[in-house]
Amino acid sequence: ADLNDSVLDFFVRLGQALVPEGGLNARRPPVAYLGSHFYDVLCKGGASDGMAGHANVANWASRRLGPGGLFSDEVGAFAVPVNETLRDELGDHMGKHWWLAMVLAHGQGDEAVVLCLDSYSRAETSYEPRHAGGRVEVSSLARAGVHALVSFRGDAESDPRAAVLRVGGRAYGEPECELLPSRREGYLHFQMDSEARTGGDHVLEFGGEPVRLTLRRRMSAFQRQVSTFLQGYLQKERQGPSTLPPGRGFDKAVLLDVPQQETSNDCGYFILEYVLCFLHLSSADLRSLARASSEELAALPWPAQKDIDSRKIKLTAGLGLLFVAAQDKGTSDVEVLLREDAELFDQLRELLSDNMAFCEAAQRVVVRHPDNHNASSADHKRRRLIDATEKK
Repeated sequence: ADLNDSVLDFFVRLGQALVPEGGLNARRPPVAYLGSHFYDVLCKGGASDGMAGHANVANWASRRLGPGGLFSDEVGAFAVPVNETLRDELGDHMGKHWWLAMVLAHGQGDEAVVLCLDSYSRAETSYEPRHAGGRVEVSSLARAGVHALVSFRGDAESDPRAAVLRVGGRAYGEPECELLPSRREGYLHFQMDSEARTGGDHVLEFGGEPVRLTLRRRMSAFQRQVSTFLQGYLQKERQGPSTLPPGRGFDKAVLLDVPQQETSNDCGYFILEYVLCFLHLSSADLRSLARASSEELAALPWPAQKDIDSRKIKLTAGLGLLFVAAQDKGTSDVEVLLREDAELFDQLRELLSDNMAFCEAAQRVVVRHPDNHNASSADHKRRRLIDATEKK
């Protein structure tokens, strides 16, 4: 089963307490998080934009983060889960899906960017005239997560079930076939894995010359709306009791081509994994990361399904440790348990702090985009070490 909203909130806050340097003693975590329902409440009551919706969540940031709130120097990112209603081409309801809007460098004078991290991406391209190969013509290609749907017309001698789709150097065969009455045209449904990126080239082998199909991903209208609402919210938040000047909004919004979920119910785990990745970085690193190009950000080792499967096992183990500690100590207050039991703290931190490949790759990007104004001496020393390592 997926993480529900309250369990997601619990593990994100546990990660905020355990993963960053300073742990429980840090004033604020580098990644702010106002709860899984923040965006829904922001839009509540038919709010026309984020500035109007701000009234619905006016005191959330100050209440949870204290003076300075989201614009404190200690905060470099703002993680916002978004619960989207999926609909088909006819507008019919297809269920709910969680994805993450991660706002980087939203403070005073920063180059702000919002990253749309979606583990169930949808994209579609039609080809007019049809793309043709030796024995097949293709009129459209659609992706939904790890699923690809190809609309084709082939010759009478070809077996559609022998078709192969190549994505990123990986081959996917044995498609499900839905043939129209003519038996020469229909749809091929390919099941891929988490590593098959959504955008870029998809090469269809159908006998004869392969057909190269290019799929370009674009932000959906809903994703653009989320970006605009968050921009309006942050602008209004700046105009509150704080003396910070109004910001200029987001410099860019980016839909990153991240690995996709292989199941229908892991979107909450992907959100948690994204947040845990960013919690390894300092606030200065997060501000610097906002200056990176879309290509640099897309090239980071984002979590894939195998990482989610591993995380599930570790979360179960962590809950077991907490239950035993709660029985031994006679309290269910997690903060008390963590402060009074150093061994428990270290065990849980190890279970949530294991994605160092992302952290190290992100820091190599950060070195190329330093935030000289906000970086501490420790940050500068660490970056010099990383730079020296790369040159060896």
